Amino acid sequence: MKQLFRNLTMTAAVLTALLTANPAAAAAAPHTESVTVTRSGGFAGHTEWYAVDSTDRDERAQEALSVTAELRFRVLRPAYLPANPCCDRYRYEVVARYSDGTVKTVVTMDAVPGTPDVLTEVIDLVTTSGALTQA
Repeated sequence: MKQLFRNLTMTAAVLTALLTANPAAAAAAPHTESVTVTRSGGFAGHTEWYAVDSTDRDERAQEALSVTAELRFRVLRPAYLPANPCCDRYRYEVVARYSDGTVKTVVTMDAVPGTPDVLTEVIDLVTTSGALTQA
């Protein structure tokens, strides 16, 4: 695990150095057009969708768009899930859509050890500022 962390840290450092050394590459980095969070499960088993996009003027919505454009979000694994997903926890699916047509999807659940802070930050930003639709 330590080796994986070192490798990820080194990769992030190299990418940061490359973008810093080449401002044109940094300027060409895609921006986030929208972020959706689907929250499902919990005690009642409901599904809710939250969404923010570039037309939102809410400060927290804009922060969610900004954070998901950052390298620390874009390098996340596709999933951070527990070995045992039981017991009335919420499942979150975060989908970020970028200006270059790419899509980043990350899935997690409540209280999963090792879930990156940036992922929980995005979930919080979108669920507190985004438009809500319930199934």
